[in-house]
Amino acid sequence: MEKFWWLILLIMVFVGGQWAMMRPNPREKRLMYLREAARKMGLQPRLVPQPEWFKSDNKQFIACYSLIVPSAKLPYSRVERQTDGTWKVAVGIDLISKISLPSQADYLLAIEAQANSISFYWQENAKIEELEPIKQWLLQLASA
Repeated sequence: MEKFWWLILLIMVFVGGQWAMMRPNPREKRLMYLREAARKMGLQPRLVPQPEWFKSDNKQFIACYSLIVPSAKLPYSRVERQTDGTWKVAVGIDLISKISLPSQADYLLAIEAQANSISFYWQENAKIEELEPIKQWLLQLASA
């Protein structure tokens, strides 16, 4: 009878361990909440393969959040953040010279505009509270 309880305990530990492994870790939970908050604000978060212009040794996916602005008619342009913190126009017009950068722009890697959408690439290191000022800034860029 004692072996029976040991067997039951072993099975419970095995099943419990498998269940614990399936739960998201704290970082994954934070990203889930961040992306859900972005969706509620009207941003469209997605993970994309790193574009050719993005220079990194890391070959993981990168986060791209897009904002659709139906009234905007933007030419294709891209502004990239350099390693020294300055911004460089890679393609098209200089989007960010029109409106001053918010402090939350420190989290961004690049800004890309095309037709009626404006997107930003980033590493998702910011908190949820940082999304709203970035969204307002993108709306200002699209209307300028």
